[in-house]
Order: sequence, then C-alpha cells, then structure tokens
Amino acid sequence: MVSSSIPFPPVSWWIYALQSEQVTFDLAEHYQKMSYRNRYYLAAPEGRLLMSLPLEHGRNQRIPVHAVQLSYRTDWQNTQWKTITSLYGRSPFFEYFEHRIAPLFREQKEYLHEWNIAGIRLICELLKLPLTFTETEDYIKEYPPETTDLRKIFKPQSEQEKEAVFYHQVFEDRTGFIPGCSILDLLFCEGMHAKAILM
Repeated sequence: MVSSSIPFPPVSWWIYALQSEQVTFDLAEHYQKMSYRNRYYLAAPEGRLLMSLPLEHGRNQRIPVHAVQLSYRTDWQNTQWKTITSLYGRSPFFEYFEHRIAPLFREQKEYLHEWNIAGIRLICELLKLPLTFTETEDYIKEYPPETTDLRKIFKPQSEQEKEAVFYHQVFEDRTGFIPGCSILDLLFCEGMHAKAILM
C-alpha cells in the first residue's frame, strides 16, 4: 500500500494497511491542503472534531511532503492533548495508553512527516499490528494496479473514510456512531480489542 503520511490515521486507513501488510509512505509527493496530511478527527459531543497540525509557511505550499515543517508558534501540542484528555479521559481504556501517547505531544519534531509516522509506529507497537513500513523520496505517479494507492482517493470529504466496522464511542448516545475518526478514538474506546476489530 502507498500512502501519504497522516497524523493518527482514521480507522479505515488501518483496515487498508492491514490488508496490505506493508505501507510505503510517499515523502516526495507535494503537500495538498484539505487532506489528511496534517489533520485527524476525534468524536466529540457535537460530532466529529477537527484537529489540525499548524505548518510553517501555512498550508498553501507546493513542496514535497518531506520538506513541510511543523510550526510551534502556538502551543498546539498542549492544546490538542488537553482536548484528547477532555474527550477521552473517561473512556474505558484511556488510562492504559495515555502514558505512551502523551510524550508524542511533548516532542517537537521539525517535519510533519516525522510526527505523523512516529504516531503511526506507536499505534502499531501498542496494538502489536503485523505491519511493516518503508518510505520513498522518489515520486512515482502511478503504481501497478495490484498496489493499493491511497494518496489521491483517501480524503476527509470522500466516502473512503466510512468504516466497514462499528464500535462503541464515548458520545454515541448523543451523536450516534461517527465514522472517519482517528485510530485514537478506537484505541481509547476498545483497548486491545481494537486489533481484532481492525483485522
């Protein structure tokens, strides 16, 4: 599978990844705004909540992903971790994983892809998922048909994000099931059972 690097990808991304077993992150593609490349979504009482990683020079950059830098002009990491704690602090499994995930929100990685891939590798380690990862710095426009290429089809506004699986969510009694949420939502709500759900 070929994919953009994504911060805490949605559940459906992980289903694609586990079907492929190997994920190649394209670090040579140009950054695209309005994509998952610097955003993830959480389940909130009002519905799906956007969490966005701020970038140096804004989001209108036409440069390769490996050159896109994170901005630390605001304390977004602390703000986002407080939001996560507020939304999931009472979820069934938050306390089991918070000590492993919180440190990522204190690390100041220079590049967007570094932060994204660190989060993906961490989730993979926590859930003991049978995935391998590679990175490419050479842009390949078209891959063979047998390769799942999520770079263009996997967008927040597309139908691709709707899960084929359902699970309990914190605010489900108020909002109904909210598709397209980050893997963090599944992890905090289902714990290690998330692996069975994904596979």
